[in-house]
Amino acid sequence: MTTIRLFFAMTAIRHWPLHQLDIKNAFLYGYLEEKVYMEQPPGFVDQGKSGMVCKLYRSLYGLKQSPRAWFGKFSSIVQKFGLRRSKADHSVFYKHTSPGKCIYLIVYVDDIVIIGNDTAGISQLKEHLCRHFQTKDLGSLKYFLGIEVAQSKDGVVISQRKYALEIL
Repeated sequence: MTTIRLFFAMTAIRHWPLHQLDIKNAFLYGYLEEKVYMEQPPGFVDQGKSGMVCKLYRSLYGLKQSPRAWFGKFSSIVQKFGLRRSKADHSVFYKHTSPGKCIYLIVYVDDIVIIGNDTAGISQLKEHLCRHFQTKDLGSLKYFLGIEVAQSKDGVVISQRKYALEIL
C-alpha cells in the first residue's frame, strides 16, 4: 500500500495522469518451469484412455505455480520494452526515457497502473502490452486494490469507503 500511496502522491504533485489497464486471463500466459500433471477434466476423457493424465505446459487458474509463471512472463515483456524492475518493490517497473521524462508501472496480478510525463512512451508501452497480451485499457484510474480514486487539476482524492462498506 505504501508504494501505491507514493504513486498517488507523485501524480498529485506533478499533475501526471493515472492510466489503468487490465490483462484478461493473465494466468493463462505463464509457462510452467516444472512438470505439472492433472487429471483429465470432466467431459474431456479421450476414448480408450480413461485414467490418463494431462501434462501442463502453461499455467491455469488454481495452480500454486500460476502467479509466479504469470509474473515471470509479464516481467520479461515489460523489460523487453525497456522498463527496469525496482529493487525496492518488485511490482514496480520504471523507465527514464530522456532527461526529465519518465514512465512508472505498478502491477498487482492482472491490474496495471501507469504514470509518468512521457505521453508518447506511455502510448507505446500500452501498444507493446496489447501486442503480447489481451489487454483492456480502462482509461483513467477509478478503482485499484480497494481504493477509489478521483483525479482533478487540484490533486488526487482517494477513498476506501466502498471497500469498508463491503467489509461491513
